[in-house]
Amino acid sequence: METEAATRRAVIIEELAQAREIKVTSLSERFGVSEVMIRRDLERLERHGLLKRVRGGAIALPRAIVGEVNASDFRDHAGEKERIGAAAAALVRPGEHIILDSGTTVLQLARHLPGDLLNQGNLTVVTNSLHIVRELGPWAGVQLLLLGGIYLSQYDIVVGPKTVASLRELRVDKTFLGAKGLTLARGITTSNVLEAETDRAAVEAAHEVVLLADSSKFGMESLVALTGLDKIHKLITDVNAPPSMVAALEERGIEVIMV
Repeated sequence: METEAATRRAVIIEELAQAREIKVTSLSERFGVSEVMIRRDLERLERHGLLKRVRGGAIALPRAIVGEVNASDFRDHAGEKERIGAAAAALVRPGEHIILDSGTTVLQLARHLPGDLLNQGNLTVVTNSLHIVRELGPWAGVQLLLLGGIYLSQYDIVVGPKTVASLRELRVDKTFLGAKGLTLARGITTSNVLEAETDRAAVEAAHEVVLLADSSKFGMESLVALTGLDKIHKLITDVNAPPSMVAALEERGIEVIMV
């Protein structure tokens, strides 16, 4: 039920990105749920700063449909993210097909790929992030596949049904995934309801899923559930990760790499 609600809220935000205004009555008819339930969706999205409710519906916020990029995302735990990114880059092999999501820690992976891979590694990198494209675009050894979809300028990413459809046609060696929160009960969560659907498709497209999450994400929950822990094969984190959670993750068969 919660998965259906999360998907419904993602579609609501996606429609706002295009129409700028939505009505409770039309959403109720479209999804086949009560107007009360739609109002609850809008109330929850407003609490997270994703829209503004008005009489009969909601409108998009100026300059941001799902919240502006917070520069602190790039600054907070910068040292940990850099170490995690470097360790993740060491897992990439010549000739692989990989998916890189749009998180700041995953961007550190791109920045730490060694020169031999960048110049002659015959890598195929699939991404929805313009940050990743700018980082890896100049290198001769990297073939970039930029996914299509709705462009969100505040995040410099593309998302939406076309993005997800493209991912569902692919099969890659590894997906490298970031997260806003990680709990044993709810799994991986993120604050961006549009990107969550893209990341779910990226998880399903990979033989191996590697989660990059610094210790500040442990025990935290965000807006929308992205995927369960059963989909994660490796977790790279820093040495400050709580030992009890690390042990619990290892008991579930996840290889934890601490840097």
